[in-house]
Amino acid sequence: MYKYRGHEKLRDLIGTMLLHAYHLHKCSEPVPSGTSSNKKVMEFFSYVPLSQSRLTERGFNQAQQMAEELARRTGVPVLPLLERMRHTDKQSFKTRGDRLADLQGVFKVIPASMQKLAEIATRCEVRVYLIDDVYTTGSTLNECSQTLLTAGTPVQIYGICWAR
Repeated sequence: MYKYRGHEKLRDLIGTMLLHAYHLHKCSEPVPSGTSSNKKVMEFFSYVPLSQSRLTERGFNQAQQMAEELARRTGVPVLPLLERMRHTDKQSFKTRGDRLADLQGVFKVIPASMQKLAEIATRCEVRVYLIDDVYTTGSTLNECSQTLLTAGTPVQIYGICWAR
């Protein structure tokens, strides 16, 4: 109802659920050892971008709204890091193999955002939480993560999804 019918009033409820997932992740972090434990950690939320045609069709990016809602509740800033280079058909109708093949090269980093992360990474550890609505095979989050990692900025990337 939220994603396909535009019932954006569900944003608050979904935000509560995402906040729980975020806190579970924070509680499960291992205690750092060695010299890097003194390094400050800077966190950001980012999200899976939609193609322009999908954004026009829906009127909003549900993953972006989820990231913004989580940011509102935690104080962690949202930083758009990726843009979608081409439209893809809905992933829900595809096999795992088709998803992997279809998503190759779909995402591109936003240079100004990556430059900001690179600058911050010189002073502290950078942790990015990629927000998406549904995790099925992990192909979308994997492709987004690979795109960010190949940009060369040392960041830790975690995924938070509303449903699986």
